[in-house]
Amino acid sequence: MKPLSACLLLTTFACLASTAQAQEEILTDEKRNEDGIAASIAIRDRDWSHSREHRQQRRTAWMEALRLDIALSYDSLAVGAIGRDDGWGASSGDGTLNLRWQINADTSKAPLSLNLRMRHRHAYSDLAPSQLRKETGALWGHVDGFTNAGFQVPEIFLEDQFFDQRLTLRYGQMTIDDLLDGHQLRSAKRSFMNQAFSSSPAVGFPGSDLGLVIRWESRAGWDLTLGASHLDSTNLSESAEWRFRGGALFTGAQLGYNFKGWNDKPARVQLLGWDSDAMPEFDIQSGRGASLTFEQQLAGRAHTFFRYAWADGEAAVTDHFAAAGVTFDLRQSDRLGIAIAAGSSSTSSSKREGIIELFYRRQIGKSFIITPDVQFVAGDGIGGHADWIVIGGVRAGFTF
Repeated sequence: MKPLSACLLLTTFACLASTAQAQEEILTDEKRNEDGIAASIAIRDRDWSHSREHRQQRRTAWMEALRLDIALSYDSLAVGAIGRDDGWGASSGDGTLNLRWQINADTSKAPLSLNLRMRHRHAYSDLAPSQLRKETGALWGHVDGFTNAGFQVPEIFLEDQFFDQRLTLRYGQMTIDDLLDGHQLRSAKRSFMNQAFSSSPAVGFPGSDLGLVIRWESRAGWDLTLGASHLDSTNLSESAEWRFRGGALFTGAQLGYNFKGWNDKPARVQLLGWDSDAMPEFDIQSGRGASLTFEQQLAGRAHTFFRYAWADGEAAVTDHFAAAGVTFDLRQSDRLGIAIAAGSSSTSSSKREGIIELFYRRQIGKSFIITPDVQFVAGDGIGGHADWIVIGGVRAGFTF
């Protein structure tokens, strides 16, 4: 970490520690990415009224004996983009297996688990939804995931926990941003689809690479996360090639604090500082930056987030970026959301882009969701000479 990032982290922590005290009702959920392994298993489980009944039905005798959790999901997306003179259509599917083998039971003094995620991504048409970004000239992707990459194993890692599960060590092949720069509305499959909200166009995260993450969570509500990862690709390219070539590294340090905010509702603030080496084979320069995120639960099962991020160089596609969103959980699993984001290009062109996204997620039964989504994107060079496009899509997903 560079001195500037370290100073920002220490200063923010000092301010938070002096102005807020530990509270009982806080945002302690570590699943900051609903598309990750732990979150996928939890999402499948939460739709059952009685956890014990669900545990008996979802596990066979040998799975129970091995302390094995498996979550299968299949998600598909059909999307169309319309500008003043042009139009594009794309569709794809994503079949994913999430597996967690609890080697040491989670009730032991030192829980240890092996985590595995395998997926097959395939386009139904000539154009995958992830490719719309190049067709429309956008700075970042209109969708996160939904590529035509075929079979991939993006994650296989060990997770070790100590001191009443307050210290977590994660090491292996992983997507490091699963534990960094996340928020509770981050999910391209279940919430906002655009990469402005479901990923991070202002942080030069790697894709799926060999890495190490250390997280400490205190009883007072704050947490500190340190991470380092080999750098073979970017998170916006959705790569998982296991190449391990070159010596480029990504490093990051994140400080977070959970507390009671407005109207005594759970809130969270976190600050990430990061540094990324250059990747000449991808024509990406070195860079560093910081990202500040604030979350606040509201009355009526509403949840908001706000993010501002800054970066230099070309490790991230934007140098100044801001995003804000709010969702309303209408029933147990139905969700209505709206978000807005804007950013400027980190290159000399100083290209600017803004987006508004609206979605409604409808839960049908215990395993099926369908989500209409619409985006309005405006910016320099978007959609040719029009400088704007409208994108409409429908997601459908099963979780077993």
